[in-house]
Order: sequence, then structure tokens, then C-alpha cells
Amino acid sequence: QIVRMPNTGGSEYRRDYANGGRVGRALAIASKLVDRNPTDAQKESGNYAKGHAKVHGLDVTIENPKGSERSGMGRDGKRWSVKMPAIYGYVKGTEGFDGDHVDVYIGPDHDSKKVFVVDQINAEDGKFDEHKCLLSYPTKEAALADYRKAFSDGKADQRIGAVTEMTIDRFKSWVKSAGTQVPLGDIRKKYANGGAVIADEDLLSDYR
Repeated sequence: QIVRMPNTGGSEYRRDYANGGRVGRALAIASKLVDRNPTDAQKESGNYAKGHAKVHGLDVTIENPKGSERSGMGRDGKRWSVKMPAIYGYVKGTEGFDGDHVDVYIGPDHDSKKVFVVDQINAEDGKFDEHKCLLSYPTKEAALADYRKAFSDGKADQRIGAVTEMTIDRFKSWVKSAGTQVPLGDIRKKYANGGAVIADEDLLSDYR
């Protein structure tokens, strides 16, 4: 999809395009195309307007622009909502542990070549849930600050398992590998003991 620069002189657009260089401008344009009020049925099916942009060479789909409301129904049947502290979406062409695409938060520092991957765990039973990947953050502290703000139930810290820092090049290899099917913390432990760099069959079998 080709996204063209809108013909507008509004100050909001000028501020968005001024921040973050070319990547920031592309994200600002793509964020304008997102339907911020999809129905629950549309969210479940994924059938609503989203934005698309290249971030460090990755094809990223934007589901929730920064500042938008993300909402849904919890397992307890209660509705929840939160104002998103960063752009939120997923990397196209990937598959996470939950069977959906691998989720990403995109911060403001597009010069950073660091990626922070959270092994997110279920706050109720402590089991591995899925990965949440944070791109364009200068430090682990900055990345986790936004991660915590993305939850409205006060249980963000209970969801943080191992946090793995890697380069963007390493991330590109991992995010399209079978390594997304297991916690990265377990891969690190295996690797320290001479195991595979991404994920070996023994480790994958533990989660299948």
C-alpha cells in the first residue's frame, strides 16, 4: 500500500512529520489511516482499517496509534480500556505463540538499533502467554515504562517475564523463526548450556 503525504498545512501534521525523521513521518501518516473505533466483532476478525509502515526494514501493521484507546473484554467478562502510550501493532509475515502475528510497540527513538522482547506471562497463573516486542526505544527502562502504561489493571509487572535485548538485525532473524514459539528466556538458558541459538526441537516440543 502506498501512503501519500496528505495535502494539509495543519499544525498537528507538521508536528508529527517533524519528529522522528523519515520513519516518524511514515508512522504519522500511517497512524492517520487507522480506524480508532472498530466494533468488537471487527477487532476479533481484524476487519477494520489499519496503517502500514516500514520500520527498520520490517513491515509493520498499526492497530492502535499512540494516544488512541485500546479496549476489549477481559476473561472475567469485564470491559477494559487504556490510552496507548505508543504505537501498537504487529510485524507482518510472523506467527507468535498465540497463533497471531508477533506484537510490537514502537517508541519515539527511531535511531535506536535495540529491540527489547518481553516474555509476557499470564498474570493469573504465571504461564507463558506471548511475546511483546518494543522497537525504537533507547533503553530497557524506557521500553518497559511504556509497556507498563499499556495496562489498566495495575498488573503489568506481574506480566513481565524475561526481557531480552537484541539488535534489530538479530530481531529480524528471530521474529520469523520458530523461536517465537517459546519464551526467549528459555532460549537464552539453552544457549548458555550449548543449545541452539534460536530454538531446538527439544525446546519447541516443551510448548507444543
